[in-house]
Amino acid sequence: MQRPVPWLWIVGLAVLLLAPGFTARLFVDVLEGVTLLLVFGPLVLAAAGFLAWQWFKRRLVTCPACGTPSVGAAVCPACGTSLRDAANAQNKAPADQPASTAVIDVEVCDVSDQS
Repeated sequence: MQRPVPWLWIVGLAVLLLAPGFTARLFVDVLEGVTLLLVFGPLVLAAAGFLAWQWFKRRLVTCPACGTPSVGAAVCPACGTSLRDAANAQNKAPADQPASTAVIDVEVCDVSDQS
């Protein structure tokens, strides 16, 4: 046996939502808030993740002796080398030069002499 369609409830809800009153405004405001959250939520999370990654990358120091990356350590956790000098060297890296002004030193050696 099929249940009858509750037309009375459907019409009552339609009148409450379509009538210019508190219920219609509340429904539209809630729907607008949910839509804004769905649209701008991922964008805000992506921007926060990007900023966190940039912050992390700036504080990452690579050990000059063994190449182990670490954050906020004064001594390399793998080999014990001091990282303070490495951090200063990475922060004061020279700016990129154009390739036309770069100097490349080439040493020539005979391959037959190396056995």
